[in-house]
Amino acid sequence: MSTINAYLTKDALNIKQTRVKRDWMDKTYDAHAYHCFPLSLANSIGYEISCPEDIKFIWNGIDNSSQDNVTILEGNKWCYTGRANATISFNSGIIFKTDNDLSMLHMPVPNMFNDSYQAFTSIISTSFYDSFFPIALKILKADTEITIKAGDPIVTLIPISLGKMSNIELTLNEFEFEDEYYRYHNERNKINKEIVESGKWTDWYRDAVDYKGNSIGSHEVKSLKLKIKDNRGNNG
Repeated sequence: MSTINAYLTKDALNIKQTRVKRDWMDKTYDAHAYHCFPLSLANSIGYEISCPEDIKFIWNGIDNSSQDNVTILEGNKWCYTGRANATISFNSGIIFKTDNDLSMLHMPVPNMFNDSYQAFTSIISTSFYDSFFPIALKILKADTEITIKAGDPIVTLIPISLGKMSNIELTLNEFEFEDEYYRYHNERNKINKEIVESGKWTDWYRDAVDYKGNSIGSHEVKSLKLKIKDNRGNNG
């Protein structure tokens, strides 16, 4: 089991495993979006970062090197505009320490959409990086007061091994089974349609079976369990 150490100041942002639930998924018919196993699994990847208090800011639409184009209306303790170029940055108060074979990917929260801002995607070598973890957003909507509610995820942080990724080789091959492929999938899609129209779910992919119920493999994992051990005591 890999272990990541996070050192938090008393005014650090919140950190926990990224939640599965999404407001837009709740609103789908009978919350059917949660039956999409790839979607739900991706929702829970990594650690979400949130702020203990509301953050409110406004951008005047000018995108240049001046930090004065963004005004923080609430939450100055937690964020600042020093990176300029229509961005807002956060005082994370968190220093990560990982082994050499782990880095931290900073990215938008998976499948949580908005048109007001987007988290940058970046990778930090946390085996030696000794400053507070940088967290920043690009503002997309001008002349509008934007509020990030206390506890709402701002970004997701994902531990990744760049070493393992860099040794992957992608081989391109000729696809020689088109007739067989389409015969199989035409029959599969026909049965899938009948099941869906009856108001049920196939869960074929979730269970790693074909449309006849035969096992066709296994998932690497079916749920992500990211443990958090809090050693900060009562003052944490």
